[in-house]
Amino acid sequence: MKEELPVEIQQQMTTNKSTIILWMLVLLLVGCKQRDRFYINKFEHPVKVEIQRFDVDFIDLDTNNTLASLKELEQKHPGFYSLFLRDVLSMHLADSTDNALQITNFLNDSVFRRVNQKVKDVFKDTEPIEQDLTEAFSYLHHYFPDKPLPDIYFFVSGFNHQFLVTDTILGVGTDLYLGADYPLYPDITYEYLIPNMRYEMLVPDLINTWLHQIFPFQGKNDVLSHMLYEGKILYLTRIFLPNTSKNLLIGYEPATMNWCKAHEKQIWASMLENRHLFSTGQLLITQLIHPAPFTSPISSESPGRLGVWIGWQIVESYMQNNKNVGLSELMSDHNYQQMLEQSNYRP
Repeated sequence: MKEELPVEIQQQMTTNKSTIILWMLVLLLVGCKQRDRFYINKFEHPVKVEIQRFDVDFIDLDTNNTLASLKELEQKHPGFYSLFLRDVLSMHLADSTDNALQITNFLNDSVFRRVNQKVKDVFKDTEPIEQDLTEAFSYLHHYFPDKPLPDIYFFVSGFNHQFLVTDTILGVGTDLYLGADYPLYPDITYEYLIPNMRYEMLVPDLINTWLHQIFPFQGKNDVLSHMLYEGKILYLTRIFLPNTSKNLLIGYEPATMNWCKAHEKQIWASMLENRHLFSTGQLLITQLIHPAPFTSPISSESPGRLGVWIGWQIVESYMQNNKNVGLSELMSDHNYQQMLEQSNYRP
């Protein structure tokens, strides 16, 4: 005969079971909330990204025999080598002796030796970056199989170049992502740009740059068109980097995102009242879209690029209210006035 457990133990077991079920439901709801209709759990044709460490190979050149080392570097990275010399170092390939001397001086410079060592320290482990890029480009290949996938290169630029972009290459200057507290940055750039010169921003910036390359702007040259175009780029970036926080995608601090959300209605009202949307003024477009300490047509208390942030919200609303529209249709649609009307955007 089976002996029954005491009532107290039975009640405790029931409580524990209920707690486990409750937590499972919470986790399931949270997971569902984070995923949308474009989420992919497992890719049928995943893309594998391997970063080409041109930066390390360049830093480690033998400066006692620079000319021979440069020839080896060119053989290892033939496509990127000439691009780097021409666009970053402003050198001609024919001037090999002069090039070797200038590169030797650069690599032996006391300041840049410390900078380049910092690059090797900060980006010692690139596996997390490769994993994020692998996921992002797997999404790109899945939804846009006709679009090219770039070879990814890291390089050091002497604080001279952030990106090198061609039809097949996407290079990033790793010496411009050493951290917002890096002591040399205040001497080389504007203060408002420094917070985003950090490791966490490299992948979002890379994806954003490549999406601008393969989806160039088309449409009327007015504020609304530029806002929604940038909003589409951010919408794709969010889909392709599902585990990256939204504030990193646009380069805002969490407190800045909270400010935007709290003032969204007033921002939109200001744009409407001042008839910004259909303005073709290049200065206004620049003020609303490009990086700046604040968005001057809106408020001196605001962050920069508020036009981009509002454009992103409109595109999110449009895709939420038009479930029949896929990503390909979204990116090929350049009728931005119609998109605004069909978004039912009401902050």
